[in-house]
Amino acid sequence: MASLTRLVPAITLMILIHGGFLWDSVDVRAEVSKYSNLGTTSVKLNENLVLAKSESESDSKKSVTDKIWRSQELSLLAIGLGVGDVDGDGKNEIIVAGPSTIYLYRFSDNNMNLLTEYSSGNLEIKAIDVAKLSKNGPARIYVTAQNRGSVASFVLEYKKGNLIPVIEGVDYFLRVINYPTHGPILLGQRKGLSKMYDGPIYRMEDRGTSLEATDRFGVPLKIPIFGFTIGDFEGKRNPLIAVYDKEDHLRIYDPTGKRLYVSKNYYGGSDIILRWFGPEEQRDKNKDFAMDPIYVRPRLLWWSSTPGGAAQILSIAHSSTTMRMLSRTKMLDEGRIKGLVWNGDSLEERWSTPKAQGMAVDFAIDYLSGMSGERLIVLERKKTDWLAFLLSRSQIKIYDLQQLVTEGGKGGGKESDD
Repeated sequence: MASLTRLVPAITLMILIHGGFLWDSVDVRAEVSKYSNLGTTSVKLNENLVLAKSESESDSKKSVTDKIWRSQELSLLAIGLGVGDVDGDGKNEIIVAGPSTIYLYRFSDNNMNLLTEYSSGNLEIKAIDVAKLSKNGPARIYVTAQNRGSVASFVLEYKKGNLIPVIEGVDYFLRVINYPTHGPILLGQRKGLSKMYDGPIYRMEDRGTSLEATDRFGVPLKIPIFGFTIGDFEGKRNPLIAVYDKEDHLRIYDPTGKRLYVSKNYYGGSDIILRWFGPEEQRDKNKDFAMDPIYVRPRLLWWSSTPGGAAQILSIAHSSTTMRMLSRTKMLDEGRIKGLVWNGDSLEERWSTPKAQGMAVDFAIDYLSGMSGERLIVLERKKTDWLAFLLSRSQIKIYDLQQLVTEGGKGGGKESDD
């Protein structure tokens, strides 16, 4: 009864705010063989977002917690993060997505300055990726967006001080994954009438002014485009798949599609909902609410400290105020990034970032100007208000990834209960 009493505020808030897998064997055999051988216009800048300064010092004697680079709080409801050289100067920028706006920041001298922002108008942004897929030109921003029930993704490029849409109206959910033998690969998957993710995942080719689906990408059917990664988790030059399931557990699959493991603990977690219906569905205005929600599963990455070595799995993790008993709001909190190692039988939690006061929304692994070594860039949402976006607060934190792995761990135990 006491637990139920604690759930009442969460339930009240929610009322207010509203089998088996088959593998594409042809594609996977080819990949395993290679492995073995190997719109609107820009809007005026919000002056409150222009500058974000470091609040920490770079003292080699400080702990992981003390050496976190923190931006100032950003007055936005952040839903996605990307890092890449979008202006072609050889230095990476930081890109943050809100529900309808993309913000481009330049990181230099331990400061984060807003260069420009782009409004998507009526399109609802669901996820972003930044990648350089062509030898010529800078990195591009690949944005998954919906126009109510329809998928209307688009691609942005930074030109003459503005973010310009170069491809629009793409009816695929988009995601970039880092494949061990290929580097970044752009993937796409369609939305169906009765299934949110319909049919296989395809490789997408960026042809400059259009995105075209080419070959089917070899992952088990029913794994959605969001929330999976493929890496050499055993160091045996054999790619395995890690994926969040819809109950926020982590699963491991081998190249044949055989399920090897399901985690006991919870991982992932998101409050970004994909819409089922568009404005043409007027018979029941509550259809989106009545159907089971489909959340955008957050990012899952692999990382290896040495070429050819076993890769760690980097995962988002949250606690839940509602203990995940409510399907429409889990009230996620204490977000963090965890480093997991696959030992052949189970996942071991080796390290984690400190718990945030809010959600860990997205993250990236990359290099930043003025910082040595690879960095873990984490986007956190400290306050969420879907009814009044400007009341939301977000923040970016940057960690020395190697230091996290070396000093920030819990040890080599199996999954620990939170």
